[in-house]
Amino acid sequence: MSRAQTDPRRKWSGQKLHYDEKWNFSFFVPLDWVRYDLTNQYGVMYTHSQDPRICFYVSVQDLSEVLDKPVTQADLPALREGALEGLWNLADCQIIYEKEITKESAFGFEFMSTFTLDGELCKRRVFLLYKGLQQFTIYGQVVPADEYEIFHDMLGYMYTVFTFKDLRALIGKLEDLRNSVQM
Repeated sequence: MSRAQTDPRRKWSGQKLHYDEKWNFSFFVPLDWVRYDLTNQYGVMYTHSQDPRICFYVSVQDLSEVLDKPVTQADLPALREGALEGLWNLADCQIIYEKEITKESAFGFEFMSTFTLDGELCKRRVFLLYKGLQQFTIYGQVVPADEYEIFHDMLGYMYTVFTFKDLRALIGKLEDLRNSVQM
């Protein structure tokens, strides 16, 4: 078994739900991760309880301030160029891969990269999703980069369960169904 598979930091002690009422998105995060609300833009960041350099980040930007119509697939080449320009501005940035993605009614890009952050190599998987006039920036990040594999599954799960819905409502429906079956 590899070190990444046996590292005790990858163990879950339960999960909690994050729901954002303003932009209607939800995801699950490990119970012991620490929440921080972003101060320079709208969003939230959860960090590993033992190391704040390990994080899951979601921010939302309202593009209606700069656009007069929703983002479309035809806008993707220009958006990609802007995203790449931003990534190349990171110190020592190396893009490992990039691809176009869709998630529910949103579309955009996924990038995996490494760069230098506070003197150490960082590995970050970024999802840029466009939904109407909103840009969602979602990423999982690990410093030092060689520990990314320890948290790959955990960060991937948080993105996989990220949804543009209120998961509290779905959980309530499941509870109702379970209670009706037990009667």
